[in-house]
Amino acid sequence: MKDAANHGQRAQTQSRVAREPIPLDKRAAYSPAEFAALFGRSPTWGYRQIYAARIKPISDCGRLLIPREELDSFLARKAEYNPATTGGLV
Repeated sequence: MKDAANHGQRAQTQSRVAREPIPLDKRAAYSPAEFAALFGRSPTWGYRQIYAARIKPISDCGRLLIPREELDSFLARKAEYNPATTGGLV
C-alpha cells in the first residue's frame, strides 16, 4: 500500500508569483510590457516600438526581451518637443 501522505504530490518549489521580483532598474532585459511601463505607456506601445524598428529585442530565448542597452540607446535618441513638426493646426 502506498504512503497516503506522499500520494500524488510533487516536490514543492516556489511559484513564479512567490519569488521576490527583481526591481526594474536592476534588470538586464525587459519584456515589451515592462519596457512600456517604464515610460508610462501601454504594452501595445512597447510592441509598436519593436515593429517600427525603434527597439531591437532579443528573441533567441523563446520570447521577446529588450536589453537594457536598447533602453539606454532609446533614451539617448531623445529630442526636444517642437510642436511645429507634429503636423498640427497652426
